[in-house]
Amino acid sequence: MKRQTTTALPIFKTPFRVEKDARELEIFNEYNRLMSVQGQSAMGVTDHLMQKYGIHSASTIYEIRKRVAARLEREGATL
Repeated sequence: MKRQTTTALPIFKTPFRVEKDARELEIFNEYNRLMSVQGQSAMGVTDHLMQKYGIHSASTIYEIRKRVAARLEREGATL
């Protein structure tokens, strides 16, 4: 059985996907920046981000953070 070698193939994204990825990365980075403050409340940060970005569910913030972390890990492994 031949082993496939992976080469850097281009990833084609729609303009909407590019915009969404950028917004999610912004939320991810802001969450981490705010949580780096000693004694910071995770719920307070989540509420702030929900209000700032017009998100109606705290679980959406969690899902965004999880998605971005996985994407960064995946991209870091391929670089």
